[in-house]
This record gives sequence, C-alpha cells and structure tokens, in this order.
Amino acid sequence: MAYKVEMHAYEQLTEDMKSGDIPAVVMLCGSEEYLVDFYAGRLIDKFVNEACTMLDLAVIERDKATTADIIGNLETVPFMSERKVVYLPEFFDDRGRTPKTIERSPAEKKALAEQMGKIDPATTLLLITAVDPSDYKAERAFKDSEIYKTIAKQGRKGIGRVYDFGPLNRRQLSGFIDKRFRASGKSYSPGIVSAVIQDTGYENKDNDYGLYELDNDLRKIIAYCGDAPEITTADITAVVGTNPEKNIFRMIDALALNRKDEALRLLHYLLQDGTSEMSILARITEQLEIMLTACEMKDDGMRLPEIQKTLQSGYLGRGKRIAEYRTKKALESGSRMGTANLRNALANSYKVEKNIKSGLMPGRLALEYFIGSL
Repeated sequence: MAYKVEMHAYEQLTEDMKSGDIPAVVMLCGSEEYLVDFYAGRLIDKFVNEACTMLDLAVIERDKATTADIIGNLETVPFMSERKVVYLPEFFDDRGRTPKTIERSPAEKKALAEQMGKIDPATTLLLITAVDPSDYKAERAFKDSEIYKTIAKQGRKGIGRVYDFGPLNRRQLSGFIDKRFRASGKSYSPGIVSAVIQDTGYENKDNDYGLYELDNDLRKIIAYCGDAPEITTADITAVVGTNPEKNIFRMIDALALNRKDEALRLLHYLLQDGTSEMSILARITEQLEIMLTACEMKDDGMRLPEIQKTLQSGYLGRGKRIAEYRTKKALESGSRMGTANLRNALANSYKVEKNIKSGLMPGRLALEYFIGSL
C-alpha cells in the first residue's frame, strides 16, 4: 500500500507557482524565516514587472499600516504587471498581533477581513508573520485572529491560502546543502552532507538554528576551502564543529526566551570544549552590544533595512560588518528582552569582566552567576 508523503510548504508553493494556482490572498508564516523571506521575494518577482515596481508593488510597513491604506491599495489594478502586489512584512508580530492601528479597532479588522473575500484576481495581498511557533501564546493569538481564520477558510474556496514553513526534514535539508555545494563547483563525498547536518545541530529541536544560520555556515565552509577542489570533513570541523560563536548565539537566544537551564548547558559545553571564560564573556558582551544598538535604532524609528545598512557599514565605527541574518536575529532576541533589560545585562557583563580580572570571582562561577541573574 502506497502512502502519500506530505509536501513541505516550499514544495507546495513551488508547485502552485508552476501551475499558476496562486490565490489572491497569500500568508507566509512558520519557524523557517529564511524560506518565508525567500518565497516572499519569489512571489513578488513572479507577479511584478521590475520596470513597474513603483506602481505595482505596494510595501506597507507595519508601523504605518492602516486599514484604509491597505484596502485602498487592494482596490487598484496593476499597471503593466501580471498582478498588483500589496506586501505587508511582519503583519503579525512575534506575539501574534496585527499592527496597533488595526489591532485596537475590531471594526477595522472586520473590514479588512471582508475585503479579502472580494479582492480583484489581478491583485495579491501578501502577508508575513513573525510569530515564533514555539511560543504557544503567540501562536494561539495568531491563529485565533479573525484575519487568519478568514484566510484559512478562504483556502477551501481558492481565494486565500496559508503556507506554513516549518523545519526541513532530512531529505529536504540534504537537498538544500547539496544545491549550495554543487553551485560552488567543488567536489565532496556523500558523507559530507551528513557531517554538516550532524555538526550544525539543525535537527536538534533544543537549538535555535535555522536555514539563515545554516546558509551562513555553508558560505563559510566554501570560503574556508579556498582554491581546494574538494570539501572535506576537516573543513566542516574547522568551520562548524569548533565554532564557539554559534553557541554564543544559541545561549543569547535561550536567555531571551528565559531558558536559563539551556543557556547554562551551552556555557558548560563551551568551557569543556576549551573556550576560555574571558573569550565567552567577550562574545556575549559583543552580541549584547549589537542587540542593544539595533533595538535603540528601532526605538528611534529606524526600519530594519536602515539598521542592517548601518551595522553592515561598520559596527560602531570598529570596522566590523554585521551580516544581515545576524542583525535580524539581534533585533528578534533584543525585542524579547527589551531595551531596558538589555542595558542592565550589558552593564552586568562589564561588571563580571571587572570581577574576573580583579580576582574577586572565579571565571566559571562569575559566568554562571551572570547567566542566572539575567
């Protein structure tokens, strides 16, 4: 007896794009933000003529989203593109809430939901959510919203559809890695792909490690090989297996989610791996500085592209360029902790450094106390 293998959202969306079966309302969500962002771009490229982007693509930022503006754009037809696309990045925030201008008015939410049922076929409403599926309350608030229910219901009518991008399985993940290695032009044995999966810990549900991080590690592996024609297990180990920075990111993410037990476990792993206390503290401090800087820029009204551009151009005048995915992660984790808590955490990290250097506290104990106090 044959069983049908359920397709991942990216496979379903790819198939729908090929067949032309893309509804008027599309919501992209899920834990794999890399795929959410990638396929948002694919849909825009498919429907909007590059020469008519100014007319046929309406990007409505979350902090400026109003029902009147959204509906007004939905009522206009494309100029010279296949469809007019109304794009709302992070329409639902990480707590499952729509923008304040819409959230505080049930009448506006109802009006927007009703408009979704009568969108012109030549228009596409593209909604993105930043909800973390591991956050039960946020996920529930998101799926209990009238707008989500409207789209999910419309899905059976062919008007709207939700694509939920969860983690990749082993087959899909292997294909993702294989595609990037083949594009590099280097050769590699079949076991290399499995080694990458094992060493990165992508399949470990306790790790906050997704395709953005994996793609960055794959780029590092390819760059590390230099002119060598083949990727070897030694290259994987050199870049991924002994990369303390990756575990620092995971530690910060765990602290942002108030998972202190996981943060302590990662700390002990780093120490056992031979990373010094001062090196760990320096990396934590640097990440907190990036998070605080990014959040302060956001509080001052800067948008994500501006924040990314500022950090990528030279972090705080130190000549360090911060990768796009790292800026996004810094904002996500920083938003969970809050600007005030970040300032306190950063101040405490400076105190811990002073305590270790003065001999007031042993390095390991000082770090454990620091993590426990956050």
